[in-house]
This record gives sequence, structure tokens and C-alpha cells, in this order.
Amino acid sequence: MTRQILVFLIVSIFLTACISTKEFTSYVAPKYQNIKTIPNDNQLVFDLSALKDMNKAVTSTRTKSLFIPAILYWQWNKTIKCEINPVILGKIFQESFLKYADSLKVKEKLQRRKLEIKIENIPNNFVYTQDSFFLMLILFYVSSEYELLFPQKQNLIVSYKLSENGLTTKEGKLIAINQEQPIKNPWDSTLKFIWLYLEQFEQNNQRMTKEIAKQLLIEL
Repeated sequence: MTRQILVFLIVSIFLTACISTKEFTSYVAPKYQNIKTIPNDNQLVFDLSALKDMNKAVTSTRTKSLFIPAILYWQWNKTIKCEINPVILGKIFQESFLKYADSLKVKEKLQRRKLEIKIENIPNNFVYTQDSFFLMLILFYVSSEYELLFPQKQNLIVSYKLSENGLTTKEGKLIAINQEQPIKNPWDSTLKFIWLYLEQFEQNNQRMTKEIAKQLLIEL
């Protein structure tokens, strides 16, 4: 009977600890649905053609799965890569950039010139990893679990072109370095943890967008 209880306890911990790619996507996707397209005007044009359209808001794929069952020791590890549609993030960049451009009076500095901004690369993916173990001793058991979310090495890269009367007057490339750091789950809730990371992810992209706007202002 004791052995049956032990197996039931271990299996229960294993099942409640695991998160599927479908479930992970369902946590992230609502944040990136119904993002509106902002039309370009005659003076400030955004080009998203270099960004790959994934045809869905979020895609999650399992990159690693490990399960070691033994008599007294069980261990499992799961790693999921989450990718957000770059085109959606490009639209969010456009909206944020326009706000920063307005506060920095970019259009006033442009005067009669036209500015074209092409997003070459935008940070759009991160990795979730979960590592757990269960150790049964003589009179008690020990278990441990941790969850991490960490970004991939991606920078925000845009190219720009200034023109007047149809003639290119200046062009170049701007880079904002991704300084986002991994975080560890401070709670028991995986959902709250993912949303916490997404807030950090969005704030970091906002920071890089503002940095690009400031760099561009210097170039004008």
C-alpha cells in the first residue's frame, strides 16, 4: 500500500508540474491578438516586409524533454521555445515609435523630407524551462522544482532612408542592443510567471524602440 501511495504521489506531482506547448501558447497568445495596423502617411513610412509572417500570433515548440523514473529518484525537464509573430511586434514597434517621434518632434525636424523605416530584425522569441526532481528517503521525501524564462540573443535592427523630392539624401542602419535578462519564477503559478515575463519583454522592446527613435533624431 505504501508503495502504491508513493507512486501515486510521484505521478501526481509529475502531471501537475508539466505544461504542454498548447497550454503555453494559450497563456501568451491573448497578449498579441487584435493588434491593429496603423496606416502610413506621406512623410513617415514603415516597412515590415523583412519580417517573417508566421500566420499566427504565437507558436510554441518543445525543444527538450527529459524524464528519468527510478525506484527512489525521479527527474524531469521540459524546455519550450516560444515565438511571437514578428509582424505583430513590428506593428507594436510602429505604434510605439510614433508616440516617441511625436514627443521628440521628429516630424518637425524632417520638414519637407520623407522618412522610410524598415525593420530588419526584432526580438520575438524566448525559452521556458522547467526542471524538477523527487527523491524518496527512508522516512520522508525531498522534491524541488524551478522554472526559468530567458530571452534569445536578438537585437532590434532597423534601416532608414531620408528622401526629398524623390531623391535619397541619407540612409543608414540603427541597432538597439537587447539587454533583457532571464528571470526565475517567484510564485507557484506558471501563468502569473509567464505574464510577469511578458511585461518585462514588452518593456524591453519599448526601451529599444525609444533608443532607436533617439538615434534617428541625431541622424536627422
